[in-house]
This record gives sequence, C-alpha cells and structure tokens, in this order.
Amino acid sequence: MIYEDGFRRWLLTLALSVIAVLVSVSYVDRPAAEFFNAYVRHTALWGWLDRLLAPFVLIPVVALLFLFSTGCWLLSGRQPGTWTLKPLLCSWSAIWALAAEFVAKRVFGRAWPDPGYVENHLYGFRFLRGTPQWNSFPSGTATISAAIVATVWLVAPRLRLPGVFLAVLLCCGVVVTNGHWLSDVIAGAFLGASIGWMTVRLLDSQALRTPSADPSAPDIRSHPAA
Repeated sequence: MIYEDGFRRWLLTLALSVIAVLVSVSYVDRPAAEFFNAYVRHTALWGWLDRLLAPFVLIPVVALLFLFSTGCWLLSGRQPGTWTLKPLLCSWSAIWALAAEFVAKRVFGRAWPDPGYVENHLYGFRFLRGTPQWNSFPSGTATISAAIVATVWLVAPRLRLPGVFLAVLLCCGVVVTNGHWLSDVIAGAFLGASIGWMTVRLLDSQALRTPSADPSAPDIRSHPAA
C-alpha cells in the first residue's frame, strides 16, 4: 500500500512537471534567456557562477571511480565496509542519471540557450536528432544533482538541507548563465529525483530480498549492503 501511494504521488508530480515544462517552454524560457544575456552576462556574477559550476563535471567521474574501486575490492575477496552503502547508492543514482540525461538529450534534440538562441535565434526541438548544438533538454546538472539529493534525502536525513541548497544553487547557476533553459532544469530535477528515489527503493525492495527458488541463483542478502 505504501508503494502504491508513492506511485500515485509520483504520477501526480509527473503531471505537474509536464505542465510546468510546457508553460516554461511557451512563456518563460526565451524572455529569461534574453534578460540574463542582457543584464547578467557581463557582470561579476556570471563569472562567479561559471567558477561554481566548473567542478560539477567531476561528480560523475568520482561516482564511477568509487563504483569501480568498490567492485574491485569485492572481487579481490574482501567485503566492503557498511559505510560504503550510502556512497554506493549516491554513485549508482548519479551514473543512472548521467545515462538517462545522455539518452534524453538525443531524443529531444533541443537547442541551447547560448549560443543557440541568444546568438543564432534557434529555438525548438529536433526529436531523435540531438547533436552538440541540439542537446539541451533535460539539464544534466539538474538531473544528476537531484538524483544525488533524492538519495541523500532518504538515506542521510541530516544532509537534506545542505544537499537541497547546493542543488538549487547549481540549477540556478545553469539558468542564469544561459547554460540551460528553465524548463530543462524542471525536467531534469524531476527525472533525477525519480532516479534517486527508485535507486533506494530498488535496493530496499522485498522482492529483490526474497531468495530465488533456483538453488544456483545468488542470494543478494549475503551482501552487507542488502
């Protein structure tokens, strides 16, 4: 029953996110991009936000390295410590989010705010034809940060507020610097939050914890993370 209620809430949030994206695409994205290009681009705030966003590209790299190193540690015959569970969950959700936004960008094929729109006046979607100049939707920054924050929200409640603050700051940064449209961030935040929530719920699923009737099948409960 708990999971059914959660799924209904997820469907409601999906519907609200779709509406918000459509409203933003129609009425908000272009005026906002023009405003930020005219009034923020040549200010100190623009440079400060650029420096803030630069280290973010290392997060998927760190997540991937952590997964590989923990996997190698396990294959060598050693058991990972229980402390690795939360970082593993965050890493799994981050890599899943990275893959999801990579695929979605190529499916939707949306032009970037800068330089696509503010310089070349290109706007719209080229579905299934995403290219380096047409891969803005959804925001990878929003997707990955929301996935990690959603995971942290469930497994490390004490870090909820710092995580949300940092994610909001990053998302605002990519919008203000015309790295993404507002609708890109809305869609990315929903996608990432869904991935983080699903990552934790999948690990916690009783169906996955139930031993298989096949005696040759592995029992995931033997792993400390289960």
